[in-house]
Amino acid sequence: MLGVLPQSRERPEIGELSPPEPKAGEVVVEVRAAGLNHADLMQLRGHYPPPPGESEIPGLELAGIVREVGEGVEGFAPGDRVMALVAGGAHAELAAVPAGQLMPLPENLSFVEGGAIPEAGLTAWTNLVHEGGLQAGETVLITGATGGMGRTMVQLAHEIGARVVAAGRDRERLEPLLDLGADAVVTLGEGFADRVRDANGGRGADLALELVGGQHLPRSLAALARQGRCVLVGLLAGRVAEIDLRPLLSRRLRLIGSVLRARSRVEKAELVAAFADFALPRLADGRLRPQVDRVLPFEEVADAYGLLADGGLEGKVVLEMSAQR
Repeated sequence: MLGVLPQSRERPEIGELSPPEPKAGEVVVEVRAAGLNHADLMQLRGHYPPPPGESEIPGLELAGIVREVGEGVEGFAPGDRVMALVAGGAHAELAAVPAGQLMPLPENLSFVEGGAIPEAGLTAWTNLVHEGGLQAGETVLITGATGGMGRTMVQLAHEIGARVVAAGRDRERLEPLLDLGADAVVTLGEGFADRVRDANGGRGADLALELVGGQHLPRSLAALARQGRCVLVGLLAGRVAEIDLRPLLSRRLRLIGSVLRARSRVEKAELVAAFADFALPRLADGRLRPQVDRVLPFEEVADAYGLLADGGLEGKVVLEMSAQR
């Protein structure tokens, strides 16, 4: 089979790889489309290796057709249209997937749309609900909201019944988020906490999903209401922040670090099941919409990674696979 070579560095290269065989509890999927994520860029550059025992081929999400089912797998059969969260292996013609990380692909969605859902959807669900404990009626602040991940978080939080404040650098790029479920949009920078309160009736946010990190983190903490929670999801602005710890004590704030890829297969299966129960009906009837910015053929994978590195996207870059051999 063809796939992105694990030893690629800086620029991804396609080459011949051994096709996977399903172990007990796994299925092999013919990949028809696969999303790109910043973790793929980091892995390519040698900074983010896959968890032990997982595929070294890049790619964290895919959509396709079940080809082969391993021992002990129930609920899926060859020919099923599926989408999946994986810890690696999606950027290839075939991928072995733990059955617990598979979801049926709604009939109204294309493979390209399905390839843009699992990583963004599961990251949003994990941090809004599992880590953040978001409840209907609460206010959630989402920073870095104009990208594919942020746009998915805005939609999901809206469907949960929360009031959504979306934040980013460019107000013009923030405005379309109002159509996706944001109740208000605010720009990053000095005075950020005051702008969040102005947009929320003078009250801080109950939960902040911090996708920016770096020196913006203290501003998100300052924008929280008393006993607010902040889940640190991304580090787009850097890994280092200087924080005054006194407000965390006096206002009883909580700062939570979160990653998805390193979680065990058991935990991922639980998250996938909970997300699927909530999201699949909403994807099927259009209340949740996949966020795709660009679609490129698999043969142009290097250009696709370049687009991701350049930034400024308003949805996922998705690789579309050629007809299977």
